[in-house]
Amino acid sequence: MFDSMTLTPTLDRLEFRNLSAYEFLDVALPLLALHREELATDKEKMILNPDHESYLRMDDMGLLMVIGAYRGEELVGYSVSIVTKNLHYSDLKVCQNDVLFLVEPERKGSAGLRLIRETERQALDWGAEIMLWHAKPGTNLDKLMPRLGASVQDIIWKVDL
Repeated sequence: MFDSMTLTPTLDRLEFRNLSAYEFLDVALPLLALHREELATDKEKMILNPDHESYLRMDDMGLLMVIGAYRGEELVGYSVSIVTKNLHYSDLKVCQNDVLFLVEPERKGSAGLRLIRETERQALDWGAEIMLWHAKPGTNLDKLMPRLGASVQDIIWKVDL
């Protein structure tokens, strides 16, 4: 889709904004619900109920990095990461992405890549030396990471209790 006045792809109008946990929680619930519907693997257990207290505490501690993807004033995606020292290698600062989402399927290609790169750029600004991404097997993110030069760090296995 193009803007008829400039012939610029409207995709380029995606703007990234840093958000506090307060701002994010105020606007993100509809997108979090869409995210859950699209990617939650165990919907019976994964009931959407954001832990506001933990979000706000991590934000107050300077550990939470939230990037909103906006088209105009509309939030169309987000990246939420935790930036902290590694528990066992305290000289190593790590940025671990918790959630990455864009609402419109046609925007996920280059816009998703731009959101990934913006997250990594900001992680560097925060002093992180390693970026960790969580990707469900077979998803676009899972397929994209090796093409971006990422390597497997850990495999997370789920056991229902």
